[in-house]
Amino acid sequence: MILRRLKAHVEKENWFAVFIDFAIVVIGVFIGIQVANWNETRRDREDETAFLNRLHLDIMHVEDSSARLRERRIGLIDDLRSAAFIIFEGEEDATLNEAQCMALAVSRYYNINVLGLPSLVELTNAGRVGIIRNEALTTSLVTYQQTVAAFNDFVSREASLNNNLLTLTPELLRISPTFDASLGEMQTDPVCDVPGMRENQLFRNALSENIDSYDAYLRDGLLPWDAQLRKVHATIDQVLNVTHTEDTP
Repeated sequence: MILRRLKAHVEKENWFAVFIDFAIVVIGVFIGIQVANWNETRRDREDETAFLNRLHLDIMHVEDSSARLRERRIGLIDDLRSAAFIIFEGEEDATLNEAQCMALAVSRYYNINVLGLPSLVELTNAGRVGIIRNEALTTSLVTYQQTVAAFNDFVSREASLNNNLLTLTPELLRISPTFDASLGEMQTDPVCDVPGMRENQLFRNALSENIDSYDAYLRDGLLPWDAQLRKVHATIDQVLNVTHTEDTP
């Protein structure tokens, strides 16, 4: 319709009418583009809100599923250090408590449930990370992914190099299974021969290596991941204006 009118006006050399028709076409195209952009922006904001809420649930799931083991792994270093002090420098009649003895038994274990963030993987694979407007959150998520990758790489590289004190010197460190009714699960009762540990250089060397490796595990793997996980959660809480009670994981 417009094109026919434009052609007719050109043939009649009615240049003012030609200008008006041309302006109508241009304005119509501009409005169409703006409406399309507005609809796309609106969809991006809806998708961003849905993503942030899913991401928040993913973060809480990661924290909840790993909280107990994270606490154990982080707290283990204190028992390892105090046990080493007793064995290497303690009084002759000094003994290890149950926690210290258990720390020796599990000093080679690095395993922990490092779950991924499905919502972030999905958004990344779709090439839509750009819908996240908060730069601090985007930076935290990128850093979190890098931290997880570095942590997993560290564990896969170093875990096999640790000494299994239970099999290396079974006469000095023994364990037996027991059921903990309060937790509803099987636990392990350790028994440590402290005088024998002091006299056995093989055990002392292996323990020294394990403590050094475990310290690196915390410094270069677990603690950075734990800190970044908390940072991502705090950032997304701020973006969503979410406040957790003390009972919330």
